[in-house]
Amino acid sequence: MPQSKEEKAADQREYRKTPTGMKSERIHGWKRNGIISDDWNALYEQFMSTTHCENCDVLLTAGRGRTGKCLDHDHSINDRVNVRAVLCRACNSLDQCTNTSGVPNVSYYENRWTYIKTVNGVRHQKYFKTKEDAIRYKYEYESRQSIIAEDARS
Repeated sequence: MPQSKEEKAADQREYRKTPTGMKSERIHGWKRNGIISDDWNALYEQFMSTTHCENCDVLLTAGRGRTGKCLDHDHSINDRVNVRAVLCRACNSLDQCTNTSGVPNVSYYENRWTYIKTVNGVRHQKYFKTKEDAIRYKYEYESRQSIIAEDARS
């Protein structure tokens, strides 16, 4: 027997409370807001695992307050990945994120490319002549950090 409108709505509300449902809703909202990604699962994992604003390093919280977590993106990019960083709402609303590379933590700042990442409350920053060098370094550094973290867990 087919479900009534009310039953379908109740089922949908219950689904949205599950981890899979919450993930689906979050990604759907990002897409609706113009965020583009080539790997939604990785982006969701990055978003969920980020604990501090990638701009000001404040501890991120749930909800819509000043320290609420949000995904910053470049509105002018509509043909490729446009995510810049996971920010607190205060930084996102001020739009002070200067990441122009389309790659989180890599930005053009003071006439040079910069990689900035905060790990365990410690800010790591390095400068480069080219965007490609900064992006290459980002992936090398972050893969080393994940190996270190795995070793620490063993």
